[in-house]
Amino acid sequence: MTNGPGTNGPGLTVLVATDPQRRLEGARLLPTPRLLTVSVMGALAYLEREGLRGATLLLTPPLPDLDLEQVRGRARTLGVRLIMVGGAPLPGVLSAPDLAAAAALCRVPVLMGAAPVPAAVTAAVTAATTTAPARTGARLTLIGASTGGPRLLATLLRDLSPVGAVVVAQHISAGFGPNLTQWLGTLTGAPVGTASDGLPLQAGHVYVAPDGHHVEVSGGALRVRPGRPGQEHLPSIDALFVSACSHRGPVTAALLTGMGSDGALGLAQLHRAGATTLVQTPQSATVPSMPQQALARVQPSGVLDPDALRAALRRLA
Repeated sequence: MTNGPGTNGPGLTVLVATDPQRRLEGARLLPTPRLLTVSVMGALAYLEREGLRGATLLLTPPLPDLDLEQVRGRARTLGVRLIMVGGAPLPGVLSAPDLAAAAALCRVPVLMGAAPVPAAVTAAVTAATTTAPARTGARLTLIGASTGGPRLLATLLRDLSPVGAVVVAQHISAGFGPNLTQWLGTLTGAPVGTASDGLPLQAGHVYVAPDGHHVEVSGGALRVRPGRPGQEHLPSIDALFVSACSHRGPVTAALLTGMGSDGALGLAQLHRAGATTLVQTPQSATVPSMPQQALARVQPSGVLDPDALRAALRRLA
């Protein structure tokens, strides 16, 4: 087992690779401090023996000694973040297509906290907003979710009093949209309504995309267009996020639990446009795919659990 300078727990990257070329690539690409080893269980034993917590463990196939249940249990005890690099995705494990993408994930802080707003969230949001271009228009918050989203939306919107407008794109089956909108309206003090084409965005209001349609923002108003049931995600989170890249006011976008990759590309574009971008921690998601895919494409302003997301939106929405 070889190491880089200044090895410690938080920020430590451990690469498990039996291929010598992969280890050389890891030594070139991965942030320091880092460890390179050939054994999953050996890596965990080392972290336990040295009392190192909060490391990131990169798993590259083939892994002859991988016992997933045992590895996940020991990783939870040590606060270790697991990332599968290439190969088949593993349940509940973050994934990256290659070491370059994994290196980007290693540099993303996973901020765990609860209300009131944690200092880590404040720091992440402050850094994002102070480096973003000045935006003087109305504040806008976008939320995208899929499987497991309604329950989390209830947590995030409960008692929320937004300063700006909030637009929600929740993947939902045809016929259930009105019930979702009505239910969310009972949880928050803000008016909650179904988005319609040409409807002006009003500060303090929450808008939910109608089922079977896409919703976008343009020139201070909502644009709603029919989708293709059975052929695409409805509503498209990517379409909503991309449409807000030219919004003149401060934008906050949160991507939540869900299957697939909808929202990842749009979130990356919003981040490049200067928006504050938040991603739910994959570990806390009902289905981690959407957060994982986003983290493989962008280093967002914050990677937050539900309590921290709720606290952050109280500052930003």
